[in-house]
Amino acid sequence: ESSSTYIVTPSLDANDPDAVQESIRTLDDARSRAIVATYAEVLESGSLHTEAALSVGLDDLAVCDYEFSAAILPEANVVELVIRGPQPQATVLLSGAVGTMAAERFSELYQIYGIVLLDAPVIPTSPSNTPLTQVIVMAGALGSLAGAALALLWGAPQVRREQSRQRRLLSYAVSEEPSVVTPLRHREDRQA
Repeated sequence: ESSSTYIVTPSLDANDPDAVQESIRTLDDARSRAIVATYAEVLESGSLHTEAALSVGLDDLAVCDYEFSAAILPEANVVELVIRGPQPQATVLLSGAVGTMAAERFSELYQIYGIVLLDAPVIPTSPSNTPLTQVIVMAGALGSLAGAALALLWGAPQVRREQSRQRRLLSYAVSEEPSVVTPLRHREDRQA
């Protein structure tokens, strides 16, 4: 996994009054968020990913092995680009290429905005996914819990049936005392 962040900021050209006026308008939160969201969408463009992969020496089929995501950080004009893939070095190269190409495309569309690299991508030192041993231990624990719950659910009806059968047998049993009424004894037998 490789991560990089970019700031979307107005580029102020003091000689152009229209650019100054537009820069002031971008201070509006709704407009600013829309501009930043547009840059995030450019970062997630499939055609841009393919071009970036070709520029760093990967073929366009290898791009399928990588996952690209862009997220707008809250309360800031900052976009984070995260790339996950099998080769750490390639994720860094892709991150740099995608960021550069997206900034160029975005600047063509919105000429008064600039994209500034805040945090450059670095080669990851450890895998970003959960280790296999941890997954196996968690699966074993969940399997044990599910098995115990299933055993309890399976055994509970059998216990209830056995208890019910015992109660029925006891209720039809013949008592030695004549004052006890049971369904198997008639009234005449009781009075004797």
